[in-house]
Amino acid sequence: MLRNFWLVAAFEYRHVVIRRGFLLVTLAVPLGLALLIGVMIVYTISKTNPLPVGYVDQAGFLDVDKQQELPDPEDRVVVVAFPGEAQAMAALQRDEIQAFFVFPQDYAQTLQTDLFYLENPPDSEVWSQFDDFVRLNLVAQLPQALQERVLEGPQVTVIDVESHREFSENSVINIILPFIASFLFFFATMSASSYMLQAVADEKENRTLEVMITSLTPSQLIGGKLLGLVAASLTQLMIYLLAAIVFVQIAAPYFEALQQVEMPWAYLGVMALFFLPTYVLIASVMVAIGGSVDELQQGQQIAGILNLVFLLPIFLVVLIFENPSHPLILFMTFFPPTAFLTISLRWGLSSIPTWQIGLSWLLLVATTAASMWAAARIFRVGMLRYGQPLSMRSLLAAIKESPGR
Repeated sequence: MLRNFWLVAAFEYRHVVIRRGFLLVTLAVPLGLALLIGVMIVYTISKTNPLPVGYVDQAGFLDVDKQQELPDPEDRVVVVAFPGEAQAMAALQRDEIQAFFVFPQDYAQTLQTDLFYLENPPDSEVWSQFDDFVRLNLVAQLPQALQERVLEGPQVTVIDVESHREFSENSVINIILPFIASFLFFFATMSASSYMLQAVADEKENRTLEVMITSLTPSQLIGGKLLGLVAASLTQLMIYLLAAIVFVQIAAPYFEALQQVEMPWAYLGVMALFFLPTYVLIASVMVAIGGSVDELQQGQQIAGILNLVFLLPIFLVVLIFENPSHPLILFMTFFPPTAFLTISLRWGLSSIPTWQIGLSWLLLVATTAASMWAAARIFRVGMLRYGQPLSMRSLLAAIKESPGR
């Protein structure tokens, strides 16, 4: 009956989300992000020096009034001209400026300048703004439109012919996000699926399953538990996603790079396709382990070893960095237990042919379906053999036997 299936799913969802461990893990990531963003904002504000930047123009090509022609001049560092090094040094020592540049007479030939400061040099943002001021003076004789184009600088977009993916300065998040998301997605998947092992092993050990099975079929019980755990994991991931969006909005005014990022919807879509079958595959393995052992501790030991297989791409991340198309990396792309993480990590470093993504997903779905079928049979036989751990021969026999009801 579907009613029993939904009752098990609802119970499992509530049972998981109120666990202390689940709540701690769920809240740890947003709190960690909040702390990280807060520290970065405080550091940025404390590092920002509001004092002007001076210069001594011995080459005679800089016009101090040009700073008013720059975009958003009110948001830029103020530039002050000095007739000589002595006057600029005196202003620096009186803390009237944070630093000053000296442009020698042969600047046009050498492009060499000297920078003077007392303790800390200007930060990168101040340096970039002063560089805009110098460039605007250098191209002062050019048409206005060309001046603006020179100030914008080069904008390079790399286009992969096979996959049509584009990489640009504004899409730098395409490189960073896969590494962050890989750990968050898989961390949530592994932690939530471990609840399945604990639930099955605990209920088998205290013989609760023997009572439950009188009113439920194994399929209803396992299916309901899987659905409840998937819902709990998705709840956790949605909290992570919402926290990330909120914190990016808060941090964007302080970090210019965050104001230009483009959300990689293609990556998120591919990861959504791989998440569900990967989760169910892991959960099915946990069900099989829980159904074949008599004690939770024994099941956790076996699960810990098998988890290393799913985590293998993380251990080989250096190889993925160096050569995303290495034969071993390609094998892990198609190997169902490692497909999710491998594709996620490869996404930020290279283009992945569409056929590889499609074939990898089909193999993952087929393996997941087979693992669910096998896990249900192992669970049924293990439930009926309380106090008798299943050997490898018994496991194979359980998979081959008729499913019963």
